[in-house]
Amino acid sequence: PLRAKGRIVVLGNKDPVAWSKADCYAPVASLPIVRLLTALAVNHKRTLKQGDCKNAFVQAELPPEEETVVRPPSGCPFTPAGSYWRLKKSLYGLRRAPRHWYQLITTILESPEIGLKRCRNDSCLFVGSVLPGKPPIYLVLYVDDFLYFSPDADVEKHFELSLAKKLKVDFMGDAEFFLGIKFDWVFSSDGHLDCRLSQEAYVNVIVDAMGLTDCSASPKMTPFRSGFPIDVIPCNEMSDEQRAPLIARLRSWCGMLNWLSLGTRPDVTTVCSLLASCQCRPSPGHLDAAKYIGKYLKATAGLGLQYSSRNNSTLEGYIYFPAPNRTPSGLDLTLLAFADANWGPQDASKPSLTETREISLDETKSITGHVLFYGGAPVFWSSQKEDRTSGSSCEAEIKATNGCTKSILWFRHILSDLGLSISSSPTPLYNDNQGA
Repeated sequence: PLRAKGRIVVLGNKDPVAWSKADCYAPVASLPIVRLLTALAVNHKRTLKQGDCKNAFVQAELPPEEETVVRPPSGCPFTPAGSYWRLKKSLYGLRRAPRHWYQLITTILESPEIGLKRCRNDSCLFVGSVLPGKPPIYLVLYVDDFLYFSPDADVEKHFELSLAKKLKVDFMGDAEFFLGIKFDWVFSSDGHLDCRLSQEAYVNVIVDAMGLTDCSASPKMTPFRSGFPIDVIPCNEMSDEQRAPLIARLRSWCGMLNWLSLGTRPDVTTVCSLLASCQCRPSPGHLDAAKYIGKYLKATAGLGLQYSSRNNSTLEGYIYFPAPNRTPSGLDLTLLAFADANWGPQDASKPSLTETREISLDETKSITGHVLFYGGAPVFWSSQKEDRTSGSSCEAEIKATNGCTKSILWFRHILSDLGLSISSSPTPLYNDNQGA
């Protein structure tokens, strides 16, 4: 049923205290951690549970040294004319309200009654044993929403009862939508669990924002138009007034595409990174390139990531060739990494002897990328242009491998924080360049 709902928001921009960014900072969970927790849950044949803290910011106490007096909203029937409010709680709109809430929720989660421990390498990832002799519980926090699971159902029930005594929490059961990502849990007849992450609804929002609702799209499309490199699209000479609407539109589209690529669509990461570098001086050609991505997304709106509890993986056919003396079943598939790079222009073209056009330094930079697989599906990926021009294809591949190594080290630290250390076994990193 419909119900009336109101929320009082403070004009924090009128706060006379000049708080620094460090004073107001409150971390949130990253999407790779959400995917990692999904892979862990599927591996234990457990579904992720979702919770929501009600009126989160209002539950945090306002420190005495931050005395705040506000004018009540006009027409408030509970306040006499000319009266003011002295706040006891941290209301929405205050600059330090997110930090007060984060300090409250972390204090509660790390209290002896609940017994979770914050990870060293991610401030929004928690793990702990809440029942002696039972498996741990894992939790990832995004402001007032959180996902959690434990291999033991009794541990989850104990955690829910303990947290409900401390906060007003709405436990929503199996995760269905989190940060715009849809979770589809499927138990097969043989007892295995599959989880599919997708953002089809958000893809439709992007398609509608680009005005492509009624356009045709072929399923054979790719996100990148072959032969039309984005970074060589000419920036037409135009006035600032003419370019302003192009900048606003491209920035809006790049923001939506970037969030999609960070969530469940690594296939558009490279082209989104290239398009984002053209936001300062866009031309109609850049908008056409963005619309081409939108058409591709419309044709592939249902694509996503799938995690499975089965031991076999389709990656076996691709990783077998570097190690012929080892069988696929004997290869550790817990964590895999792949790195690659091109060399020079996107279209790998060589200028003819009679060509006299100028080539910018940015155009000659190589594009690097890497992806980490955990549980049979990607959990982390990155693609971007190198900072400096590489002198050879081997140098470009070495830079890509170096970036992938840094991501592997971070990911292994996260696994170590969760008590899932894999330091005893090396992480395979595959690259298609013998020199690298």
